[in-house]
Amino acid sequence: MKKLISILLIGLLVASCQDPGGTNFVTIEPEDTYDEIIKKAAHVVPSERQLNWQDLEFTAFCHFGVNTFTDREWGTGTEDPAVFNPTEFDAMQWVTTFRDAGMKMVIVTAKHHDGFCLWPSEYTSHSVKSSPWKDGNGDVVGEVAEACREAGMKFGVYLSPWDRHEQSYGTDEYNDYFINQLTELLTNYGMVDEVWFDGACGEGPNGKRQVYDWLRYYRTIRELQPQATIAVMGPDVRWVGTESGYGRVMEWSVVPYESTNTENIAEVSQQFETDGVYIPMGDKMAHDLGSRSKILKARALVWYPSEVDVSIRPGWFYHESQDGLVKSPEKLLDIWFSSVGRNSLLLLNVPPDKRGLIHENDVRALMELKKVRDEIFDKNLLDGAGIKSTTSAFGKGTGGLLVPGRDKYWKAGRGKTEADIEFNLEKEETFDCLILQENIELGQRVEQFSLEIWTGERWKEITRSTTIGYKRMLRFSPQTAQRLRLRILQSRWDPALSFVGLYKRMPNLRIEPGGGAFSEQIEVEMRTDVDGNDIYYTLDGSEPTEFSLKYTGPVTLDGSAVIRAIAIDNRGVQGFIRQGVYTKATFSLNFKSPPSPKYPGKDQLTIVDGRKGMMDFAGGEWLGWEGEDMVVTIDYNEVRDLEKASASFLHDQGSWIFHPREVIFETSMDGRNYRIWGRLVNDEHWDQSGARRKEFAASGQRQARYVRVTAKSMGTCPEGHVGEGGKAWVFCDEITIE
Repeated sequence: MKKLISILLIGLLVASCQDPGGTNFVTIEPEDTYDEIIKKAAHVVPSERQLNWQDLEFTAFCHFGVNTFTDREWGTGTEDPAVFNPTEFDAMQWVTTFRDAGMKMVIVTAKHHDGFCLWPSEYTSHSVKSSPWKDGNGDVVGEVAEACREAGMKFGVYLSPWDRHEQSYGTDEYNDYFINQLTELLTNYGMVDEVWFDGACGEGPNGKRQVYDWLRYYRTIRELQPQATIAVMGPDVRWVGTESGYGRVMEWSVVPYESTNTENIAEVSQQFETDGVYIPMGDKMAHDLGSRSKILKARALVWYPSEVDVSIRPGWFYHESQDGLVKSPEKLLDIWFSSVGRNSLLLLNVPPDKRGLIHENDVRALMELKKVRDEIFDKNLLDGAGIKSTTSAFGKGTGGLLVPGRDKYWKAGRGKTEADIEFNLEKEETFDCLILQENIELGQRVEQFSLEIWTGERWKEITRSTTIGYKRMLRFSPQTAQRLRLRILQSRWDPALSFVGLYKRMPNLRIEPGGGAFSEQIEVEMRTDVDGNDIYYTLDGSEPTEFSLKYTGPVTLDGSAVIRAIAIDNRGVQGFIRQGVYTKATFSLNFKSPPSPKYPGKDQLTIVDGRKGMMDFAGGEWLGWEGEDMVVTIDYNEVRDLEKASASFLHDQGSWIFHPREVIFETSMDGRNYRIWGRLVNDEHWDQSGARRKEFAASGQRQARYVRVTAKSMGTCPEGHVGEGGKAWVFCDEITIE
């Protein structure tokens, strides 16, 4: 009897520690109190399809079609299908490249805005069946789907609602046409794991705009492929709001549902796992979507996670001129930390080229990114650490915190919204990266946390942030310690963590100055982030190795040189190569209009000396032009081989400084006849606050004696600015020609 009572008591104790069941949609009643709303928010959870999607972390987008062959980003819909002819098309090369890079799904642009279909649709002739590729018998969608199945990858399709070719666009009949094509994709190619829509809605060939029947589209997907995630103009996943590759620092997956018909949503929406069809509305680009101040005003809350989409190149489709502008592994790693590491999924676009292959430059960048990620996350420095917490729910102690996955997790005791978890490492370690994951099957709850180290005398905070969600990665300056303390400072309900990881990133290296021109001689210093790292360098532009010159102190240059350097830490891990191009001035500079005497820089070479200016523009590293364009011509006095040009500009609208409207790079052999090297338009709105730098670049091999850089000024401060009508400034700190 006593044994039975003990079992019953344990059962009651376990039950009392369990969370009430959650749903991915909840309504807020007018009579709900502050605490009740917070509790409801804490128990909104992902649907099964959303959970499976989030676990993918890193997926591939393939923009491919007639634009690949016409060198456009948006087609007109009037293209001749005969232009589409990828003579070396290899879907397996795409898929294995992405799989080997660590991606888990491939989404192919089955139809973009031009209306050209990458499968032989029964409902239009504007497709691969009218192209010379495989004598009209090819099917890009089918081959990619099959390659994904063979490689164990998930498969998704993008189908543009906007169609600039289809004559019925702008009429009720178009929705039937769209459903027919959607049905083909969802019934002819096996399992489809994601359907990706955007909200583009322009004019069709008849000059009309379409009213999309979104609910009908969603219901068709739920009926034919119920497991498929619908993104990002869809009910399962939302767009992060930019195409920069960077998510919010505070990213909530639980957000207010903005709708004028909440009752209808409550009846048929995501609260029922089999449906989940509602039209996303409201501003999804705001800095804060889900904090307490937002959810307290909501009529309903929904689990609506963020996807970050970005292209590995400046464009979304392949352009040969951008072969030299593929994002570097270092840039891609920064994007990884700022997307996956900010509670989002990263959808990286890698556009196949005219051959129908992933270009070797893109492959190289992806493989290097994978190598770097493997090196960073190879060893969790917390493995083997002693762990203790100030609170734990029954059966949910700290034992599972170092085990990836959600099967085992730590959870605070009932009613505890704050907690400290202390880690005592086996020995002192140096680290600069923290990974945290909540068990989102219970919801997203943590609102603020910090990490501290024990200095021997006191606890010292080294980083602090807000949300965690599925995954949060924090980077900070290298720290060395044996004892650490993770502090959960505020939560909506009992916090639950599924994983904690501590890592050391690759060694970092700075070269100062980073390149540029000099008159007599220049002294170059190299610094790494951790004392004890070794630095090796070359002076002739060759790749440095551990057998190159070892840095022991400042390097004095009397003539032109190309320094390339690496740092290697005590693990033998090598950092990214840093490069500085130093040119003893044998060239001349010519300014069409001299910089303003208010901001003349230190001398003319300021603009090519390799030194970036501080955001405080009064330091002498910026040249400024007031109310007029910057036009700078560099005469090398000889013909040179050129590969890349860049120029960086300041924006500080509070000081009447604006990024140029347009930057033009030109080259010439004789100083009279110039040809365009690159023309870049600034697409940012002038009213963004805060001081920041933006770089404009052009690339492509060519020979020239002269390089001319023109930055088109705003001229006057725009309407709505406090200085409206007054002269606007253009500030440039550096022009680099390689």
